[in-house]
Amino acid sequence: MATQTFSKNSTIELRKKHIGPSCKVFFSHDPIKIVRAKGQYMYDERGEKYLDCINNVAHVGHSHPDVVKAGSKQMELLNTNSRFLHDNLVQYAQRLVATLPDKLSVCYFVNSGSEANDLALRLAWQYTGHKDIITLDNAYHGHVSSLISISPYKFHQQKDDENNDFVHVAPSPDIYRGKYREDHLDPATAYADDVKDIIELADRKGHKESSERGCAMGWRGPPTNKLRGHLHHL
Repeated sequence: MATQTFSKNSTIELRKKHIGPSCKVFFSHDPIKIVRAKGQYMYDERGEKYLDCINNVAHVGHSHPDVVKAGSKQMELLNTNSRFLHDNLVQYAQRLVATLPDKLSVCYFVNSGSEANDLALRLAWQYTGHKDIITLDNAYHGHVSSLISISPYKFHQQKDDENNDFVHVAPSPDIYRGKYREDHLDPATAYADDVKDIIELADRKGHKESSERGCAMGWRGPPTNKLRGHLHHL
């Protein structure tokens, strides 16, 4: 059985006391207390094993020995920001861009998905000079203000944000529960045409799109190649 500092009930009470209520827990009616993880599995305080199908951080499995070793080795030597020169930073960038097309040769390293998406948004605004965004219904992009404003999963909970005239919500191409389903003759084209209609309406109002964002919670839809219609209209 895995060790724990507090009982589960004590952990719940301390969380309620010291952690902001907007920081939600999974399965709030009976939260799972995870005390360790290894590979694709997570373990609770009773030693119960769970197959982890929800975490988006441990891409190579939890507690991967090579990752643990590399992280420990680097922290023993240096752990600081990128405003100082260090060979590891440029070496990593060099190795990364070697796997990409030649035009993709400049890196911005960030420490969260929210930071990455906020940067992408600012780059799109700067490059195009336009603010309008097409986002997918139920999409979630991050917790910073700029991303909540374009995340229907979040702003539907905040009525004041629903009327941003630069945010255009397209239906998620979900052929299981969405607007156009498997019994539709051509759901991919139908979803793409909805995007086309949004663009044409925005154009008539004098708006121009800076980008389309599509990081959706619980994505269920056609394979990526069937979304080419969206890109064609953009």
